[in-house]
Amino acid sequence: MSLGTDEATVVEAPRPGGTASDQSSDSNRTPLVGAESSRSVQSSGSADLWLTTPGILATEGATRGRALARLAALVAAAALIAIWIPGAAPTGEHAPLRQWLATTVLLLVVVASAGVAVWYRDEHRYSPKLELAHGMLCVLAILTMCVHLGVFSPAVMTLCLGIYYFGLSDWELAGRLVFATSALGFFILCVLAAFGVLDVGSSVLAMRPASSATLLSFGLVCQVILGTTFWLARQSRRATRRAFSRLERAAQQIQKRDALLDEAQADLDRAMRIKPGAYTGAQVEHYDVGEVIGRGAMGEVYRASVRGSEQLAALKFLQHVVLDDPASVGRFFREADIVARLESPHIVRVLGTGHAPDGAPFIAMEFLEGEDLAQKLRRKRRLGISATLALVEEVSRALTVAEDAGIVHRDLKPQNLFQVSGPVGQSWKILDFGVSKVMASTGTLTQGAAVGTPSYMSPEQARGAEVDHRADVFALGVIAYRCLTGRPAFTGPDMVSTLYNVLHVQPIQPSKLARLPLDVERVLALALAKQRDRRFGSASMLAAALHEAVRHRLDPRLRADADALLARHGWGVDDEDLPRPHRASLPTL
Repeated sequence: MSLGTDEATVVEAPRPGGTASDQSSDSNRTPLVGAESSRSVQSSGSADLWLTTPGILATEGATRGRALARLAALVAAAALIAIWIPGAAPTGEHAPLRQWLATTVLLLVVVASAGVAVWYRDEHRYSPKLELAHGMLCVLAILTMCVHLGVFSPAVMTLCLGIYYFGLSDWELAGRLVFATSALGFFILCVLAAFGVLDVGSSVLAMRPASSATLLSFGLVCQVILGTTFWLARQSRRATRRAFSRLERAAQQIQKRDALLDEAQADLDRAMRIKPGAYTGAQVEHYDVGEVIGRGAMGEVYRASVRGSEQLAALKFLQHVVLDDPASVGRFFREADIVARLESPHIVRVLGTGHAPDGAPFIAMEFLEGEDLAQKLRRKRRLGISATLALVEEVSRALTVAEDAGIVHRDLKPQNLFQVSGPVGQSWKILDFGVSKVMASTGTLTQGAAVGTPSYMSPEQARGAEVDHRADVFALGVIAYRCLTGRPAFTGPDMVSTLYNVLHVQPIQPSKLARLPLDVERVLALALAKQRDRRFGSASMLAAALHEAVRHRLDPRLRADADALLARHGWGVDDEDLPRPHRASLPTL
């Protein structure tokens, strides 16, 4: 067992003076994230840390779609004016029909392109299917202009532009459909011209008579050019995707190494601090105290044995530097009182409390053999679905016992989840109830404070607001996300950035980091909802839903709730970037 953590628990003390109710109000509590600085840290948010190839290409698609719509509207408008210039009309019996047909199609392109350009002003509205429909309309307009100007006129060159544009699309089917429609449509026009159905001499750009073989040969050459254009576009797109994928993998490796270095540095710092303690070798009540096995800001944990037996225990002593702080002493003893009231095989057991000869208080707990989740994730990066299911199930049982007793842990994180190795197998236990909250109490020793570990705080904790057991549901969801994806859900270069992400930014979509069923993503979305009313009502509900999701049997009502939640605030999105009606109703800190 160890008190050392990679990310410290934060207890922000209320401002001195005033009543408890005054200190808990928004106006008197020092904010952790200032309104003027919250936007400045956005760039360090979770969504920006995990740039992925699909995400980059989706943004690029919206930009390209908007540019195409504007260009198509301008070109169609110019062509619409040009075909009504005196002397620019075709000749022959069907000349008026050709002119009005071209006018109608060009008007459709102008209106549709203008509408698409306006629609794409919001990148979140980008739709590949809408872009394909717009592209097919443009192809129809180009073929119509080929009939009007001349089948073998320069108008055919614009087909190459359209084919190349859609050949660069991330949706390969769209490129193939546009290419096939363009090539087949133009070849049909060539055949009709070769056999005299279309009179090439009566077009605006009339050409001298030529044999059918000549016209068909020219049409086949154009087919080769169109096909080559599509092939070049697809090769270019594949090269771009490969380059982005290599860049993404390199960035993820750098991030992983940075995280491992940070964790190794934290372990080194902790190891450097762990030396023979003040109580090593001492006899405290009926315990023989051994070496220090963990040290934190508020206490030290010693390995100890019960005198006259081989039973081991872990003794947690309060540091002398905080003995004069009544709040710290109160939290220390309250932890022992709370844990003693909770009977669960998945909660560390308290053996008793006492005082050392120098008056320092201690808590005696069962000695655990194994490792915490943070150590396990440093070795394995992610747990996998079945191991995560087992963890969530066992932790949820412990949280159910705590919920029934009216207790909120408030500091669930990998360092506080310990996997015990025993004769009957492995099981998970929750440690450290030092900042927990008793729901029935009228106040806490952290009244009006933001309590917890920033990366695992719920949004209401980050605001220093009142919390209930759904704060632990959120933290368990963050832990499940970390175990399944191998990445933290919320992080940042500093505490302020991390808290901003907790409040406003959805983490990157889990399936972009690991292969997961869609229903599992839905369960994680509900567990990580910014508004606690949208979360699961209890940890046991989260565990049950996760089990059903893995088996593709998630309750349709939960699927609908998750889909509605993600439609409102999608993965990787900062709610400050959403249109105001879609923003989560969270106060800005």
